[in-house]
Amino acid sequence: MTADSIAERAVLFADIAGSTRLYEALGDTEALRRVEGCLAALRAVTTEFGGKVVKTIGDEVLCVFTDAGTALRAAAEMQGTVRTLPGDGGVRAAVRIGFHAGPVLEREGDVFGDTVNVAARIAGLAKPHQILSSDSTCSTLPGYLKMSVRSLGDTALKGRNEGVGLCEVMWDMGQDMTLVEGVSAPGAAAARELRLACDDREWRIARGSLSIGRDAGSDIVVAAPRASRQHARIEVRNGKFVLVDLSSNGTFVLPEGSDLVLLKREEFVISGRGLIGFGNEVSAPGPDVLAYDCASITESAGA
Repeated sequence: MTADSIAERAVLFADIAGSTRLYEALGDTEALRRVEGCLAALRAVTTEFGGKVVKTIGDEVLCVFTDAGTALRAAAEMQGTVRTLPGDGGVRAAVRIGFHAGPVLEREGDVFGDTVNVAARIAGLAKPHQILSSDSTCSTLPGYLKMSVRSLGDTALKGRNEGVGLCEVMWDMGQDMTLVEGVSAPGAAAARELRLACDDREWRIARGSLSIGRDAGSDIVVAAPRASRQHARIEVRNGKFVLVDLSSNGTFVLPEGSDLVLLKREEFVISGRGLIGFGNEVSAPGPDVLAYDCASITESAGA
């Protein structure tokens, strides 16, 4: 018998919302296929971010990560992945996600304790396409990730005497959101834009995201030998341009006038000018090196 152990974990529940409607609209066979495909995608993202799938409970996945930042990034990737799943017949799967970090009791591959219970209750409060967490968990996030959360205030949790402060993860900058005092509107991202150039190609982004990789379906296709099929992503969050590494060999960033930075499953806020390399160090512009330049839209319009 495996001995019990206590460990700090970020516990995440991802639940397929509206599965009853799927069965009603599509029939048992097709609905089950959709649900199984969605659960498989959630498990794959968990593994991709170094997490562990503890178990699947009906239409819900319980998984754990080493820290809150990784759980947040995985949750955002889960939502983005599920949104791209086929939705023939006008019916698409949607997930609601909640996560909470703290000590858990690990026993025979399962996890127990108050942290698990709080995470489950938070997930139960989430709406389809929404990611919720606790204030205490979000307070442990690195600074660049704190920009992507907003406070929703205190709420009561079923079965608990004490309430919890809730936070929402703004994983989709294009969605409509109620403004909260002290939190910038998504439209603030339009105040600046990021210019990107690789070989003889150019891109500009002021909101949303761009995917980068060897895969032909990427927004920016790179042919660097050590680049991954889905190598990285650039996201606009509250007026900041965030480079997210998703690769096996890492992403190298060389800001103008600064030292080279290596990202391995990490994120980096881009500012000023610089170069980005995919799987290899970068020291100067060249083939499959992405040059970046942050500028105001008014500046670019007059350029």
